Amino acid sequence: MIEKIKKIICDCVAVEPEEITLESKFTSDLGMSSLDLAMLSVEIEKEFGVTLSPKVYTAAKTVGGIMDYIQNEQK
Repeated sequence: MIEKIKKIICDCVAVEPEEITLESKFTSDLGMSSLDLAMLSVEIEKEFGVTLSPKVYTAAKTVGGIMDYIQNEQK
């Protein structure tokens, strides 16, 4: 799952997959804007079939947090 999430992030913002870790924060570490996060939400929703609201990103804060959220929602 992490590799799919990394690919989606790389498609939304100019970072290399090696720069993305579970601890990476979307705005401060990956430099994502609110528009980038909106695009990321759409792509994650399409790929994993879960709904991501802005509140989810605020609560999760990191790539690992979003991954945990997706896993919990898919159960």
